[in-house]
Amino acid sequence: MASVYSLQSTDAACWHEAIKLYNSKLKDGPSSSKYISLGTRGNSENGPKNYAHELMGTAMDTYQKLTKRRGPSAIVLIQIINNLRQYARAVDVFIQCDPTIAGLGRRLMFQAGVEEEQASRIASEGILEIVRHAGRWEQVGGTADLHLSNFVAAYKGLGSLGEITADVHTVMHKIDKILEQIRHLSDNTLQLQLGTDLLTLTHETSLTSVILSGCGKSVMAGYLQEHLSAGDSKTLFYRFQRSASATQSTPTTFASSLIYQLLGKWPRPPLATGPYDQLQNLATQFPLGPQNCPFKMVWAVAASLLQVSESQFNLVIDAMDECLFGDSLSQGALAFLDNLFELIRKTRIKVVIFARPEPMFINAVRSGLSIFMTKDLLLPDIMTFAKGQYEQLGLPDSEMDAVLEFVRSSSHGSFRWAEMVLHHIGQSLQVKDLQIRMRTFPPSISELYKQLLLGAAGRFSKNKLECQKGLLLAIFQTQRPLRIAEIADAFSLPPDRAEIIISSLCKPLASTYGGFFHLSHPSVREFFELYDKENDGSLGISFSDSHGLLAEKCLSCLLNERYADPNRIKSYLVANHDEKAHVNPDARPLEDSFYDYAYRFWDYHLVRAKAPNNHLLQQANKFLLSLQFAYWSECSRQDCGQLVRVTVAFCSLTSWHKGLSIVDQSFIELEKYFERAYSLLSAAFESCKMDKVLPWLARMTIGLERLLGPRHHLTLRAKSDVAYVRFYSGKMRVSRRMYNEVIEIQREVLGEHSAHLLETLIYKGQSEYYMADFMAAAITWTKASAEFLALLGPDSWQYLSAQLWYARGVAYMGQLDIGLEILQSVAQKRCELFGPGDSFFNAVQVNVGEIQLLLGRYEESITTLQDVLKWRRESFLISNMFRLDAEITLAIAYQAAGMSKEALTIINEIEEGAGDLRSEFERYCQVVHLKGLLLAEAGSLNEAINLLQNTVIQAEEDQNNRALLWVRLDLATMLRNRDAECDRAEASINFDKIVKDISGDYAGFPDEPDPPRLLAAAEKALRLVRSRKHAEARHQLESEHLDWRRTSDFWLWVGGSFNKDLLQLAEPALVRTV
Repeated sequence: MASVYSLQSTDAACWHEAIKLYNSKLKDGPSSSKYISLGTRGNSENGPKNYAHELMGTAMDTYQKLTKRRGPSAIVLIQIINNLRQYARAVDVFIQCDPTIAGLGRRLMFQAGVEEEQASRIASEGILEIVRHAGRWEQVGGTADLHLSNFVAAYKGLGSLGEITADVHTVMHKIDKILEQIRHLSDNTLQLQLGTDLLTLTHETSLTSVILSGCGKSVMAGYLQEHLSAGDSKTLFYRFQRSASATQSTPTTFASSLIYQLLGKWPRPPLATGPYDQLQNLATQFPLGPQNCPFKMVWAVAASLLQVSESQFNLVIDAMDECLFGDSLSQGALAFLDNLFELIRKTRIKVVIFARPEPMFINAVRSGLSIFMTKDLLLPDIMTFAKGQYEQLGLPDSEMDAVLEFVRSSSHGSFRWAEMVLHHIGQSLQVKDLQIRMRTFPPSISELYKQLLLGAAGRFSKNKLECQKGLLLAIFQTQRPLRIAEIADAFSLPPDRAEIIISSLCKPLASTYGGFFHLSHPSVREFFELYDKENDGSLGISFSDSHGLLAEKCLSCLLNERYADPNRIKSYLVANHDEKAHVNPDARPLEDSFYDYAYRFWDYHLVRAKAPNNHLLQQANKFLLSLQFAYWSECSRQDCGQLVRVTVAFCSLTSWHKGLSIVDQSFIELEKYFERAYSLLSAAFESCKMDKVLPWLARMTIGLERLLGPRHHLTLRAKSDVAYVRFYSGKMRVSRRMYNEVIEIQREVLGEHSAHLLETLIYKGQSEYYMADFMAAAITWTKASAEFLALLGPDSWQYLSAQLWYARGVAYMGQLDIGLEILQSVAQKRCELFGPGDSFFNAVQVNVGEIQLLLGRYEESITTLQDVLKWRRESFLISNMFRLDAEITLAIAYQAAGMSKEALTIINEIEEGAGDLRSEFERYCQVVHLKGLLLAEAGSLNEAINLLQNTVIQAEEDQNNRALLWVRLDLATMLRNRDAECDRAEASINFDKIVKDISGDYAGFPDEPDPPRLLAAAEKALRLVRSRKHAEARHQLESEHLDWRRTSDFWLWVGGSFNKDLLQLAEPALVRTV
């Protein structure tokens, strides 16, 4: 405290005025116990504090009174301290406060009104230490321009800054090194980091802050945000908080949060601006929420909003080291920072980043102005905090010095360590016990966490241990922070005692602060993740069971009998089909229940459950076949506006179901998905004689038509919905038939220009297209395109979408030039409207590249596909189908262009990073086919033949698909080229059971292969189809009185790149030998 002893009376006047402000805010005035008596100038005992030690005495008295309080009193204390420090140029730079004099009098450096558990003690103790920095004001003033220095001096009558002399805190000595750099900072960027060493400053527009684990960076970031928000500046804040949930730390969630904050800061949002069009676009493409959207797409909207606002914003980013950047951390972090810095260059935004020192940030840190906090700089604050903690715990004074020395020698700059030491020692009942705990204290934070978990066995009963285990498992993989009320509902805890129970079982590993259940510190999650990665069962907790536990809790909640009530389902049904109707409040899920979480994530956890037990499988099947499923389905329609949530769940369940064992598959009746639940609902409505205008979706051809008639608009809407679900479940014929029925009535009832009719036409065309009836699909989309153009104009996404589908259809019919011209026109229009980051534009560009490839324009195709993948690789893992299909297409383009090395590189990346593709068998066939072609072209013909032949042999009859047919063609070519014994016969037999005789003269034998005539005809017709000569293939078959045995073999699989016929063995490979 000697550093402030030389402060003069002018500074005391600042304290005097600030304390008067504090006293004026007390409700009871001088009678309040918190009132600070300053007396009168004539009273020597209570007179003004003219010297630093007297001033500090008043500050300490004030502090002692306020440490046990929160809220306005703590803020006043900060105001007092700020009278001595708030005009320091260096501090202004650190917190990225706009250094304009007009705002100085209105801003607060930090506020303690919203505190996180022990943050108030850390911050308040540290505030007094900051006073010791006053001795650096002269140097700070020297780096500021003369006008600023003079104005500050005159503003409070401080006189010459040279009158202030003091010892300096070590951090201020370090700061001397960067003051000259600070002087040249532009208004564009501040990036702040705190860490282990002070790096050389090389970037003139950026300042970064890095802190060690548990060193208080989140507290600093929080106070900074509050301080900036209290002033006139517009401040955005985001914390990558992995301690709260497993997924709340991605670039996408960061960008989504910025959009949310920015929209809330415009009193009258400019709705006609581009960002709103982009948002509407994303909402259409990703109705389940922005978490499913690639970062670059969400970021484009956030960046546009900032540019349109034309306002200056401060952006505070906390804990960027906790951000999940994907597989390649360093590349992901670099790409994220590149986007951030590009935004800084284009807007008036200033940025402060708080992070722990991580290798992935090294390059970025070296390119910017950075401040690194070492353990020596933090130690005084840690010791102040530790002392206050010790006193608050009421531990014996005789052991204080020993405990504090232990903290001093072992903390290594970590408040978290000091906190855990004092928490552990604070449980001592006797001095002897305290001494033992200190001697046997674990050497690391992870060992301490382990000891806490293992020690629970001696403190808790079996039931409590099971509850603790369940709580920790749940929090490990939860996809968003869970409220205490939600946890209470999921674990059947008494709502009024839930927080106490959770704290007693899980503290200090987890916290209930703020009404949410979350891990108390990121280091706890890192500790759990390490044990999960190493599959270490020594803790008695298998973290791999987390998804299974959460799936069970979700399904239990969804199966609540409340949600099987037909009246509640009816309320949602009516609201979903009648724009004027509203959902009855009593029909909604219970307030503060677990339903909101279960509704969104039940299938996510189910498909990720490791080795699901029979109970979980039965529970899942019970839900799928229940009235509760119908309630969930209608809730999702209310939320998303369509059945997309139902479809997404079905797709994920289908893939998961294929990976189960035969026995486990038998537990799940997936073929009854959706329809069984609505059949039950229909029966329930009929038995209760409920309102006949209810648009339930089961028994469509019987129930609704009988009750409402085939022409009722609800009947038509319901039929269309069922057709959509059946379409995505692979029931193409049924879906197509239902769409045809609906369209005929819609055309008659609603008219040719109805938007409902046009929407159904698009879906009808898709059902025709995926069934390989390209001519019918093209005719359907021609009609839809013309109507959308007249109704909505050439810029509407509906018209452009219809054009996209039409181009795909004509391309399959062999009209490649026309298809390419249309696709390029659509791509150009989308790019003009929404820029190159538009996902629609991106998808169209893949199709452009595919047709360029089919036309033999290899260089153009490769360039187009590379541009697309540059964006998708930044946004998706290779296991994501959106990226995987584009990777496969580029690899095919490389192979066609003779760039075998590049193609093989992609194939290797797919095999390593995409997981087991057998559940996506069509894509698996494509990858195997391409690999076989590359092997053949490299001269490894035997290896290529073995690979392809095994794929054909191992495929079941119902797995035959368009991709596998093309494998058969090139395999036959390879076998004949090798021409070993039996190769020619083997080449032909691969076309067994592809066609059938329809003349009536030949029935065939079930267990015998087809005769040579049928085998040869099948191969010839297949080669014509692959060359897009569909009429010739049909003529060839009819001339021999043959037909395809299964037309479904030629159907296109839903999703991915549009053209499934790209692969074909190049001619040079035909002449190569082993």
